[in-house]
Amino acid sequence: MFKSSIQRFRFAAALALFLLSTLAAAAEEPAKTEPRAGEARWTDAKTVDLAGYRVTLSKPRLVARSHGYLWFPTMTRLSGGELCANFSTNLDAIVADRTSSVSWSADDGLTWSEPASIMPKGDLYAETMLRLKNGDELLLPFNLYPDDKAMRGWHQIVSGTKGQRKVTFTDKSLTVSGWPKPDRSFNEQLGLSGFGFNGHGITGKSGEYLATMYGYFKDERRYSLVMVESTDGLDWKFRSLIAGFDCPLAGGEGPCESQTIRLKDGRLMNIFRLASNVPYGQTFSEDDGRTWSKPAAMKDAHSVQPSLALMKDGSLVLTGGRPGIFAWINRAGDGKNWLQVDLQGHHNENHPQDAITRADQTTSYTEVAALDEQSVIVIYDRIPHGWKAIPQNSQDTNSIWVVKLVWKVR
Repeated sequence: MFKSSIQRFRFAAALALFLLSTLAAAAEEPAKTEPRAGEARWTDAKTVDLAGYRVTLSKPRLVARSHGYLWFPTMTRLSGGELCANFSTNLDAIVADRTSSVSWSADDGLTWSEPASIMPKGDLYAETMLRLKNGDELLLPFNLYPDDKAMRGWHQIVSGTKGQRKVTFTDKSLTVSGWPKPDRSFNEQLGLSGFGFNGHGITGKSGEYLATMYGYFKDERRYSLVMVESTDGLDWKFRSLIAGFDCPLAGGEGPCESQTIRLKDGRLMNIFRLASNVPYGQTFSEDDGRTWSKPAAMKDAHSVQPSLALMKDGSLVLTGGRPGIFAWINRAGDGKNWLQVDLQGHHNENHPQDAITRADQTTSYTEVAALDEQSVIVIYDRIPHGWKAIPQNSQDTNSIWVVKLVWKVR
């Protein structure tokens, strides 16, 4: 009897420890399906006082884990209200078909569906999303191929209808023409053209679509950044040179990854990368992207693919980094003075077991989306082995995270 009591006690203790460890693990894991109302909540973790603002940061929440490649997140808020995120699932390289997985959230980024490929042959990674007039989201390709006097590529459509969660693919459907001079191939072995789409598109004042591309013109050793226009999202034409290879700002790559946004005064602002570890470049247009101001280096923000959100009051949120992951808030909405929030440090304080302790343990590629008048969600990655694949015998995982920022005027 005494022995049986001890055995029962040991069994009960072991069961309790197992349940506690299971619950703790579940708290860090993303939801496999959408939860019932009230099952999950954002947890406020930190408040930061800035000049005139009090910013509350949530505890970062896990979106997805993978032993394979899972990085370079992009994200958009669909017209139906859901968030749609896209993650690269192979090498950071110019390849024939760079694959991705897609995840969805119906509760402002609190919980996410299991990342999956929607298309039978795998979704293709896209760095450019454009809201169409019918509410669907157009995904534009980086890889384009010469076709007579134009460049040609595929496109994907993400349905904007809430709950539909559908991605469709059409090959050789998109053209870009009207180039002012010859380009230089990104990769001659793959037969690529010299420019690719990057940075979310916007709508022009006349109802046309505007998007940005970067690449090489013939005999030029640095990137050039251009704007293109389209009436239907599929037939694109050169509109302007935003910043050329001869841009005087520091950065050996030249003007490349960028984001364009319309300011509350109607002007366009473009922020662009020049290289890792250098300030962003910044330029403005008063004629809807036909001409641009002389580029200037931003003193407050750096360095790889920027992401921008416009709030209803006209203020701006910029995210990016390398080194680090940051959010910068511009209260005036003029792009001039930015208040900084350290998101990488915040992540490490809340998830020391998944800390980002080296500059190469995150791509610093982010996406920011407005949730309401005073809050945004930011998505980012953690890659414990840097740009190398995780060894087969390792228990490490690559992971995607989101954090919510809420602020009010002090």
